[in-house]
Order: sequence, then C-alpha cells, then structure tokens
Amino acid sequence: MLKPLYGFIKPVQSVALRNITDDNARKRHHANLGGRVAEPKEPQTVEQARAALKNAEAALERALGNEQKVVAQERQRLGELAHEINTPLNAMIGYTHIMAEELLGPAGNSQYQDYAKIVYRAAMHLQSVCEGILSSGADSAVSEDDLADVDVSRVIDGVIKLFSGMAEERGITLSAEIQKDFPILNTDPRRLNQILINLVSNAIKFTPSGGSVAVQAETDAESGAMIFVVADNGQGMAPETLRAALEPVRKVQPPGQSPHGDKGTGMGLAVASRLAQEIKGDLLLASEQGVGTLAAIELPISFQTGRKKKAGNAVILDGKSILDFAPHRSIHKKD
Repeated sequence: MLKPLYGFIKPVQSVALRNITDDNARKRHHANLGGRVAEPKEPQTVEQARAALKNAEAALERALGNEQKVVAQERQRLGELAHEINTPLNAMIGYTHIMAEELLGPAGNSQYQDYAKIVYRAAMHLQSVCEGILSSGADSAVSEDDLADVDVSRVIDGVIKLFSGMAEERGITLSAEIQKDFPILNTDPRRLNQILINLVSNAIKFTPSGGSVAVQAETDAESGAMIFVVADNGQGMAPETLRAALEPVRKVQPPGQSPHGDKGTGMGLAVASRLAQEIKGDLLLASEQGVGTLAAIELPISFQTGRKKKAGNAVILDGKSILDFAPHRSIHKKD
C-alpha cells in the first residue's frame, strides 16, 4: 500500500536534489541578490521521506489496534452482561416451571398458572437470546444449528399471550389472524420470535387506549414469500422520525412520546430490521401521523433457498399505503 505513494514522492525529490547540489553555492547566490529571495527550505532526502511514511504507517497501525481493542472490550462486556442475565434466568425458569405445572400441588386460581406459563416462556426466550450472544461472539450469521421447522401459529400465539396482559391493562385490542393452511416455515425461531416481540411491543407502546394492534401471517401467492404483519392505529410517525428510528447507532431515545409514559431505548425497529436481514428477510415499514404504523416482514419459506440480504435499513413505504392494506383497513379507518 505504501509503495505507490513512495514511488510518487521519489522522482520529485530526485529533481530537487539534482537542482540544488551545492549548499554553499546556493548561499552565495542568495547573498549576491541582497537577501531579496527567501531562503528555500532544506530538501527532504529519500531516507527522510521513507521514515515519515513508516511513522505514518505505524501511527495508523496503532490507531487500528486501539479500535480493535475497544471493540474487543465492548464484546467482552456484552458477553459478561449476557452471562450475568443468564444465570438468574435459570432459577426463574426452574421455579416458574414448577408453578406452571403445579408440581408441588394446586396453585389455586387458574390464572396464576397461566401467568407462570407466560413468565416461563418469556424467561426461556430471554435465555435463548443470551445464549445466542454467548455462543456467536462477533459472528451474527445464522448457523445450521439455529434452523428449525417452525409452526407459525404457535410463535404468534406465544407473542400474543406475552402481551395480552399489557394490552388489556391499557385498553388496547390485541388480535391475531393466521392464513388457513399457512405452511411450516424453516427459519431461526429465536430470531423470528424476537422480531415479532419487538414489533408488537412497539405497537402497544405507541397506541393509545381504545386503539388496536393486529398481527397477521399470510403468504404472497405471486412471490411465495411468507409475510408477517404487525399493524396499529396508534399515533404514527413522520417520515424523518421513522428514518431516525431505524438508525442502529444513535442517541438512545425512543422515536416518539408514548401515550402510556413508556421509557425505552427506541431500538426496537433497528433490531427487527437487522434480525430480518440475518434470516434473509426484509422489513417493510409505513407510518402516517394520526393514522398508525404498519410493519411487514417478508421471509422465504426456507432459509436455505432464500437469498442473502445486504446490510441496510428497512424499506420505508409511503404512509398512505397503510390505508390500502386490505386486511387492516378496519383498524386504520379514519373517523
């Protein structure tokens, strides 16, 4: 890399050295002119140029080394955090399993048992996320061990149950609709579950009381893609806010003010977009202020036959397209 740069410098220096070979003659000429000509700078030798380039190369290597050290430290801290979270999760999973299955006797009110099952599933999901961080390190690629045949109805049912209590408490209607005979999907269930959790969580946070959040799974007859939709009739976002919400590296602030006073990192959409790309999918978004937001994930029926996606942001659609999305016209209808 340095050779071409040095090759450019060398001829220039050679000309300078040929033109000025006698330092005393140069000084005498300068004296004869009465000091009217400025004293030229000492010419830089080839050795000095080579040394300067080596110093620059060494400085660049040091800078890269420092950057790699910072990245390694951040990765180490992330791994430690995942480990620390994973340890108490094992206890939570064990105790909630005992309560959910009533292994020590009846729990009394059956609703307690339902709650224990929800907590158990949530803890299991969080544990899978932590294990994914600990096992993958810097590699975020999907491995063969990550793939499984996924019953989409069970995944969506689990997500609905996870958020049903929050939605009910806030006066939000949470519903799901799965196309009849929806095929078994071959993908990473952990990433798919994480995508839907982020999208449904976002929708509930930014939908006021009396609003609706709908989750739907359907197939595209033309492309064969598996489509998952999370739509709400909440406050919606302006185009610039939507673009900012997709930025993976930014100030940790939510994309808007939650009507329920929720505080969070505002990273849900960016995380969903990255995870969708990792399982060869696309995240499509449309939002309009005062109308709502629609998020759609398009996935191949099989991870093996899908095309690898380039890293980048989600596809942002015209906000008006929300009103044209037939299955959700009822919840996006303006008064």
